[in-house]
Amino acid sequence: MLHDYIAIARPDHWTKNIFVLPGILLAFYFEPSTRSYTSIIPAILAIMSCCLVASSNYVINEILDGPTDAFHPIKKNRPIPSGRVKLAPAWAIWGLLALSGFALAFAVNRNTGFTVLLLWIMGIIYNVKPLRFKDKAYLDVLTESANNPIRLCIGWFSIGIQYP
Repeated sequence: MLHDYIAIARPDHWTKNIFVLPGILLAFYFEPSTRSYTSIIPAILAIMSCCLVASSNYVINEILDGPTDAFHPIKKNRPIPSGRVKLAPAWAIWGLLALSGFALAFAVNRNTGFTVLLLWIMGIIYNVKPLRFKDKAYLDVLTESANNPIRLCIGWFSIGIQYP
């Protein structure tokens, strides 16, 4: 079902991307010249790109955890371990979400694009072997906690504040 393919992207977790907003507000505070209606579209695109890339990270998490989740009493009912989502389309969704997020972010500006790319890289570090910080005590928490300052920077850069 389509619902299961959407579920692996975890759109219900998009609220975590609220941390883009403080970056926008800080940019407005420290650079008053950025306070303009022209900042609305880039800010929306940055939030959208952050959501898409975060979803890409959730999809790879679902794909890579699927084999072990199949033995968990609750997680075995998730779309991938239960077999309701096939791996080939899941991999395609993972790539499509990432590329769409990058396209939106780079459409805003270069620094937003590279910061969104960093958010995606953090997802790779967290989920993919040989690093897979998800399985390493303390590194899992540090990796996850780094994502909120990255989100803040996405908001900051989306307003047009640039560094070389």
